[in-house]
Amino acid sequence: MISNAAAALACAVVLSVAAPWWGSAELAGRRHRVAVGAAIFSLGVTARFLDPHWLWTYSVLAGLWTVVAYVDWREKIIPNRLVLLTVLWGLAMMPWTLPGFVADLATGMGLFLFYLLVNLLTRGGLGMGDVKFSGAQGFALGWPQGLLASAMGVWAAGIYSVVLLLAFHQGRRHAIALGPFLVLGGLLGMMGIVH
Repeated sequence: MISNAAAALACAVVLSVAAPWWGSAELAGRRHRVAVGAAIFSLGVTARFLDPHWLWTYSVLAGLWTVVAYVDWREKIIPNRLVLLTVLWGLAMMPWTLPGFVADLATGMGLFLFYLLVNLLTRGGLGMGDVKFSGAQGFALGWPQGLLASAMGVWAAGIYSVVLLLAFHQGRRHAIALGPFLVLGGLLGMMGIVH
């Protein structure tokens, strides 16, 4: 059995070394790679401490999503390769029963279609990376965690936006990256907070 700390450390090392393949326009410097690796390791160990049901496989997904949050925060884009890795990891870790697969697929597709509608109604105000990632995350987390995690992420983004408006007098047109907030909701969903 793989220990959670070993999985978190291995994931931190692999993802830090894989920085050239993150899909970001600008290669992350060594300091940023070390910071992301430390965040991945700390997140995996802390989550296991807070949630006794935390599995080592969650540490891998949490590590991947930490990279998603970093790239989106810096560049306001979620690369397709990170979305695809989320879907593939969701497939690999899925309990293969027909009702479970249908529920996970329906959750992912429902979130994808909802965010696509928001994208169309706002004329691109919500990026397609967020649309695709929300669907992939919903598929990886399944029902009902995927839906609740997405809702928590949007609430967190809304609170952050209100703080920007009120405290820092940012304009309504100031763009924020939704990816880190979707990641936050997904991590809370994996920790069992939304169960």
